[in-house]
Amino acid sequence: MFYLVCAILSSSLIAILTKISKKYTENEMSILLVNYIICILFSVFYTGSFRFIPKDSSFISMLFMSIFNGFLYLAGFYFYRKNIEWNGVILSSTFMKLGIIVPTALSIFVFHEIPTVSQVLGLCLSILCIIFLQYRKDDSTISKPFFLVLLLLMGGGGDAMSKVFERVGNVNYQNDFLLYTFLFAGILCLFLMISSKEKIKKEDILFGVLIGIPNYYSARFLLLAIYYLPAIFVYPSYSILTILTVSVAGFLLFKEKLSKRQILSFVGIIISIFLLT
Repeated sequence: MFYLVCAILSSSLIAILTKISKKYTENEMSILLVNYIICILFSVFYTGSFRFIPKDSSFISMLFMSIFNGFLYLAGFYFYRKNIEWNGVILSSTFMKLGIIVPTALSIFVFHEIPTVSQVLGLCLSILCIIFLQYRKDDSTISKPFFLVLLLLMGGGGDAMSKVFERVGNVNYQNDFLLYTFLFAGILCLFLMISSKEKIKKEDILFGVLIGIPNYYSARFLLLAIYYLPAIFVYPSYSILTILTVSVAGFLLFKEKLSKRQILSFVGIIISIFLLT
């Protein structure tokens, strides 16, 4: 449970720092690149060194999973940005958060983690809370629905790879898995930044470092939480409690008002957590 709480707090800190960064810079790709560099450095610290020469077949499988995971990390970010342009920020945020469906479904139908009746009810309630919290009638125009589905799959797929590695990966290569995930995502991000001709500013470096630290620990703690807790509990809790934490932080730090819709959603989130446990 400790690892899950730490993952939620780390993820919430990412959202808060990202919100603050928008006041100072709009270079999202530059911030993302610096963030990945920080994640790589932290990964090297925990791993001890780069292991370029595969020692066994489990290392090779870990490497392939890491490359695919790095692709999903950046693809989720890319499609989120594009969907904001095509389908609006509300729908994009909703489908991004509904990505919890992917790892949860994977755990149930592929890895046969059979949920209890109360857990199914908790999962359904958490999904309804996300939709109710995010949806707005004045921002519901869908111009490219296929890309919303891609966003859900890519965003959820990145989280799902933690479960895949937990089941089929070698625990001894856990730190390597994160290292090569961030390394490949960083390489892809560098190519995108060069193609967009975006230049790194001092503010980008500052916020990239600040966001990179909780981003690494968010991925690390989520991976550890999956080892000790059922995925049917971890993924919905991780997603909806991050939303709740960020909203409370917005109320306390940024003086944002809580609407009746948010308060009702938060009550539903709390009930869903009880059902999931």
